[in-house]
Formats: sequence, structure tokens, C-alpha cells
Amino acid sequence: MQNFRSVKHPAIIQIRGAVDDETYELIKKIVEKTCEEFVFEKIKKGMDIYISDVNEARVAISKIKKIANNIEIKTSTKYAGLRMGRVRTLFVYCLRFG
Repeated sequence: MQNFRSVKHPAIIQIRGAVDDETYELIKKIVEKTCEEFVFEKIKKGMDIYISDVNEARVAISKIKKIANNIEIKTSTKYAGLRMGRVRTLFVYCLRFG
């Protein structure tokens, strides 16, 4: 039985900077192994990964940091509405490869 008080907070991992195709594939494999619900979106400046749970996103980011030498991470939050009477927050992580 799921705890009705636990609210999942969604997250976005933004991949930016000079990233080659091999690194993109490694990042995709890490996210596929770490996260249950995710969507990849290729954009002009890089890639956005939408993840349903922020804790899974944090684990994926820590694994991505291990494969990248020069990476800068910025974190921000956005209001994502109410769910079951609680405020939902969207966590945005920007990973900039140098």
C-alpha cells in the first residue's frame, strides 16, 4: 500500500554544452537504469530529460558526474501546482559540460 502522504516531485535534467553523441548515449543508459518514468527530448541546445521523481533524478545526476570530468551543475525550482493539498515543486537541474 502506497503512503498517501508521499508526493512525488517531478524533475528536469537539462544537458547543455559540448557533448558528443557517445556521452549522450551513456547519459541515456544511466537514466534508463536509474529512473522508472522518464522522457527524453532532443532540443537545439542539447537535451532535456523529464523524470517523474526528483530522488531518482538526483541518483542519475550523481552517476552522470562520475563519467564527466568538467561539469557544472545549477539547480532551480519552479511552482508546479497542488496535489493532495500539498504544493508540488518542479526541480530543474542544468548540467553544463565544458
